[in-house]
Amino acid sequence: MKYNRGGLIMDIIIVVVILIVLGYFGININNVIHSPTVQSNLGWFGQVLTTIWGWISGPITWLWNTFVVGVLWHGIQAGVHTAATSTTP
Repeated sequence: MKYNRGGLIMDIIIVVVILIVLGYFGININNVIHSPTVQSNLGWFGQVLTTIWGWISGPITWLWNTFVVGVLWHGIQAGVHTAATSTTP
């Protein structure tokens, strides 16, 4: 079963509708975001992401340099160089 979301415009409309509904119920997003509890939770989550990135950044950098730069990018450059230097009849 194929599900079509509707794209970026539909996402923006959904966010606007959600904000209107929250405003109708008296929920102020600015007050929620700046509350000490939310700030503490966001700080904790940022620390978790920083820790996880510290663990995986080495392998990800190695994969990027080895495969994307080493194989794909040099292959693309070689193909462009071959196309640029070849003569077409």
